[in-house]
Amino acid sequence: MDQLIDIATRFYVTGQSQIEIARTVGLDASTVSRYLKRARDEGIVRVEIHRPRSLHGDLALELAQRFDLKRAVVVSGNSGAGAIQAVARAAADYVNSQLFNGMRLGLSWGRMLSAAIHMLPPGTVSNLDVSLLHGGVGSAGAGIQGVELARHIASLHPHSHVHYLHAPVLVDSPDIKNAMLRDGSIRAALESAASSDLALVGIGTLHETAPLVRYGHISPKDRRRLLAAGAVGDMCTRFFTPEGVPVHVLDDRLIAIEWDELGRIPLVVAMAAGLEKRDAILGALRAGCMNVLVTDETTARAVLKAAKRP
Repeated sequence: MDQLIDIATRFYVTGQSQIEIARTVGLDASTVSRYLKRARDEGIVRVEIHRPRSLHGDLALELAQRFDLKRAVVVSGNSGAGAIQAVARAAADYVNSQLFNGMRLGLSWGRMLSAAIHMLPPGTVSNLDVSLLHGGVGSAGAGIQGVELARHIASLHPHSHVHYLHAPVLVDSPDIKNAMLRDGSIRAALESAASSDLALVGIGTLHETAPLVRYGHISPKDRRRLLAAGAVGDMCTRFFTPEGVPVHVLDDRLIAIEWDELGRIPLVVAMAAGLEKRDAILGALRAGCMNVLVTDETTARAVLKAAKRP
């Protein structure tokens, strides 16, 4: 069984040919072929074929030119649950094409980011250095927390390392924040995040169902303060208005990289879908802290229409 798994891993994950495997493990090629068939027959290897949604090139180009993006990826079709999965798939495909050995990778957290990361294929590069862009320890739903996503993406790529940020995203007072930032491990984790080559982020809202609100990372009182200041969304828990103006009312209590640090990361890939994200996406685009946006056609059209309003 161990040899069966080893041969299947070499063929399906690392991309070795059957002849290369035969030479390495000391078997003939026909035996390797039989092992691979047995791995499929016994369910050790499962092959899935995904029919990708087509991409809307003209709309993507219009978005990229309008907001000075390096690239926009727009999935064709209507919005909805299917579109969210399609956007996650498109984001995973794009991110996978940008990874390289030894890359420093910064991660946010949330539902869309979780969906995209869990669609990444294993083993394409190695030695990733993974950091968290903001805190998030707490009662967030299973599967979307930064520590879980960082651990998962590191497990896909051999010899990768995670800089864990063991801190909540929002603390009770500026004094607590200052004390936490004096901790060497927390300070080192944020410094590592700020030096990322690539950042993967979602675009959040202040809707009651948003993870930040739903799971109590920000209190009802703090949500009211943000809304009163004109905030419509966030990236890495840095809030902004529909015009892209930063909202600083919680900054003295946030454990997260700064706006200017996010802006200095060479490649920031943001992903979001759904009409309820329109104002947040528009604000994030105007804030100028992303290079790439991945979204769906209906949302892209709504964002461009809103951007043209006087």
